[in-house]
Amino acid sequence: MFKRISAAVLAAASVALLATPPAQADAPARYVAMGSSFAAGPGIPPQRPGTPAACGRSTKNYASLVAGQRGLALTDVTCSGATTANILTAGQSGQPPQIEAVTRDTRLVTITIGGNDVGYVGSLFTYGCQNTGGTNCGQVDRNAVRTALTTVHEKIGAVIAAVHRRAPRARVLVVDYLTIVPGDRPACDGVPLTPEQLAFEREVADRLAAATRRAARDERASLIPAAAASADHDACAAVPWMERYTTAQGRVPYHPNEAGMAAVADLITARLRQPRGRCGGSCPAAHRPSG
Repeated sequence: MFKRISAAVLAAASVALLATPPAQADAPARYVAMGSSFAAGPGIPPQRPGTPAACGRSTKNYASLVAGQRGLALTDVTCSGATTANILTAGQSGQPPQIEAVTRDTRLVTITIGGNDVGYVGSLFTYGCQNTGGTNCGQVDRNAVRTALTTVHEKIGAVIAAVHRRAPRARVLVVDYLTIVPGDRPACDGVPLTPEQLAFEREVADRLAAATRRAARDERASLIPAAAASADHDACAAVPWMERYTTAQGRVPYHPNEAGMAAVADLITARLRQPRGRCGGSCPAAHRPSG
């Protein structure tokens, strides 16, 4: 009797074992990085293979560093020159709108966008060209820049809202722009700006950061305050996170260097260690991770 019962139990267990799929390790969480050149990392070697050269995606941009540190499955669709329209509706460099990379199984999205909507770095390039004897430099339309700054929060907000619709369970982090020009000192060698131009660029940077902060708050995203964290690491600082206008061969003027990207990655990983929802779109100073 004992042997018959044991055989029956073993047979049933064998059937159950065959019917149960083998245990599988959890797949890495899916992470989509979107944005413009301050997310892509042009000029920081090595560039990511298999992506358009014009996009300038680096394997050492902040998204790549975060994915490596956290074991995430990264889809990097960042691209130099991107505007909010290139995220939502308009393809770029042969790529579809960036938002198409976001799907329901996406769990993390980072966004750095808005600078090209207001001509931020473009105006710095124009002044640099004019002040170093360049030709065909163009002009900076300050009224147009200031007008664009009045509505850019709505455009950034539309990007965040689109991410929420496509990936309701995703954690959305909005990374503002690293500081380019000094906020409390004159411009230095390699940053060719007159005092008046420098004041204008500070205004643009401050208003863009405020617009990004407002969009994150209004659309329930978390702000990663790269601008504030890099205030002492501008292009003229002793330890810069930013290239100067006059820079080494292969580098991109007025764009983040390796140290800047690593610092942003540290800010993001510090935020990801916090419980989801803490601080909402904008943390008070006491809760902000240090740079």
